[in-house]
Amino acid sequence: MRRKNDSMPHKIRTKNVVLYCIVVTILFAVALYSARMSMQQKNSSIALPDAEFQVHVLDVGQGDSILVIADGQTMLVDTAESDQADTIISYLKEHGITELDYLVSTHFHADHIGGFAQVLEAIPTKVIIDSECPDSLLPTTKTFERYLDAIEQSGAEYRTMQAKENFALGGAQVNVLAPDHNDDVKISNINNTSLVLDIRYGDAQVMLMGDAEEEEERQLLADSENHEVDFLKVGHHGSDSSSSEMFLQWAQPKAAAISCGVNNSYGHPAQVTLDKLANYTDDVYITAQDGDIVFLYDADTGTKQIITGSTAQGDTQ
Repeated sequence: MRRKNDSMPHKIRTKNVVLYCIVVTILFAVALYSARMSMQQKNSSIALPDAEFQVHVLDVGQGDSILVIADGQTMLVDTAESDQADTIISYLKEHGITELDYLVSTHFHADHIGGFAQVLEAIPTKVIIDSECPDSLLPTTKTFERYLDAIEQSGAEYRTMQAKENFALGGAQVNVLAPDHNDDVKISNINNTSLVLDIRYGDAQVMLMGDAEEEEERQLLADSENHEVDFLKVGHHGSDSSSSEMFLQWAQPKAAAISCGVNNSYGHPAQVTLDKLANYTDDVYITAQDGDIVFLYDADTGTKQIITGSTAQGDTQ
């Protein structure tokens, strides 16, 4: 009788463990590669069709940065937190932008001016615009001090603006709808000093709200005729303090974009805001989910299109 080989079970177990480790290693490598490819796809520039008028809501976490292009002229509205400056600079350069016609700061919170100094150093700018802000609301932060130093050192033309002022960007007209600092208007916080920009190119209309809350939204209703906005950059990252029902009835947005960070501590966007927006449009985009969001208008055909970084596919209006 052949004697049983006592070493066989040990050899088999050893072989199985080795095979198991190899399989796990391969699966881990595939998962890591897929994650990297997904991240690269999200962060890479969107392939855009030619369009005379473009509005790019950049995916910059819990902050704002919006690039507007009209007939080749460029305007960057806000520069997010300082740790997003490289993302913004890379995005501009990937789209062939080495100089800005306008660099706009809607208001002086860090998630809107944090990257200002780095962007201004990397991308020369002709004109800097920010909001007319009461002295009592001006911040005393180091971020704001760096912001002021960067303006002083830039050599760019500097303007502060408020309601009823305007300027041209290529063939687009940029109208400042707020803030309105007349004697009858009391401003409770710096969010309500946000520059609210109404941008019109042909029959396309875009509105950028900064962090305007209901208090500042009431100024718009008092000072302007009703709108039918093609593309609304929602105020204050979709907070429940903004996008009041009266404002949305006035603006009638056909599409909306919300800029906020993934799983942010503020709970943005608020569900109540999403519910209100849903009464006006099915096309609500969120950078935390969709990546970069781009509104395009082709003046020759009248086509209005939205493309996002997560799908790279557009919805035509």
